[in-house]
Amino acid sequence: MTGAGARKEPPKAVMYAFLGLIPFLLVMMLVSVYTTSMHQPAPRDLPVAVIGTGQQAAGLADALNAADNSPVEAVAVESASEAESLLKRREIAAAFQMPTAAGGSATLYTAQAAGMGQASMMQAIFGQIAAKQNLEVEYREIAPLPAEDNMGVSAMMIVTAWILSGYMIITMITQGMPEAFTLRKTPAFLAVWAALMSAVVWFIADPVIGAVGGHAWKMLGLGWVTIFCVGLAQSFIARLIGPLGSIVGVFILMYLGVPASNLGMPVKAMPGFFEWLHGVLPTPAAGEALRAILYFGGEGVSGHLLVLALWGAVAAAGSVLLDSLRGRTKAAHQHHHLLTEEEEAAIDEATEAAAAAAVPV
Repeated sequence: MTGAGARKEPPKAVMYAFLGLIPFLLVMMLVSVYTTSMHQPAPRDLPVAVIGTGQQAAGLADALNAADNSPVEAVAVESASEAESLLKRREIAAAFQMPTAAGGSATLYTAQAAGMGQASMMQAIFGQIAAKQNLEVEYREIAPLPAEDNMGVSAMMIVTAWILSGYMIITMITQGMPEAFTLRKTPAFLAVWAALMSAVVWFIADPVIGAVGGHAWKMLGLGWVTIFCVGLAQSFIARLIGPLGSIVGVFILMYLGVPASNLGMPVKAMPGFFEWLHGVLPTPAAGEALRAILYFGGEGVSGHLLVLALWGAVAAAGSVLLDSLRGRTKAAHQHHHLLTEEEEAAIDEATEAAAAAAVPV
């Protein structure tokens, strides 16, 4: 397009550099974040319980807390049933009980369903403690992983699919169908898409692969909520910063969200920043909610659903506010432009009148 009002295109070298910048940033962010979070896991302040009513249990808990660079934060509980309840609520990572009789074995209670990596770390830590005191350790698993998912990776794969479904559809709409990216059309389309993809992910994960057993309606509901709220969040990001929203969105939802999800590696073994992210990002919220549904009878799911709902509600409100502000700005600009055209018409009329008056009769 030519003319005084035409927008000048940038040089081709600049356009090629910009196209190469996007995959460069994506790769650099992937390597930087994932390597920083997982390359050197070091457990810290993992909450554990020491079972017992006597001085022995309290003394062991105090000794664990007082040790330099202690990987655990211990409390004493009176009974194994209390410790098991805390494990099922994911309030502790393990419970350790000293021998109740001379020559007996110590007992370590873990919950693999709360994280295979976390359970392995607990076995290693308390195995060393028992070895120093020449004790045999008996391992008791109070929340074992099911046979169809004995490594506990299904939850992470399912949540990743949900997050990608919500993120990618908005990215495709903003780039391929910008006319559909409106406050009225986008949520309606997103609601249908969320229902479709939630069903597809469940169908592949359960009936086809058999990676999860049952929980169909709960999974379908949680999948819909996750995809819909993530889509709303990505819509707000795209409205806020434009085309670069795709990079920002994948950085927040995937590159930060997956390591902070606590599904692959305990966040207590990562830099402290990821532990904070675990409590605020939608990816960890969806992951912990799914884990609660699959392995713990839904216990503790409400707090994670609240995080997802807040992301969706705040994003929706932000999108409405942005569109309202930009609509007012556009209307003001058009009004100003209209006044300017009227002023130009008045000037033209005055000029013509002056010219006519200057012509000799």
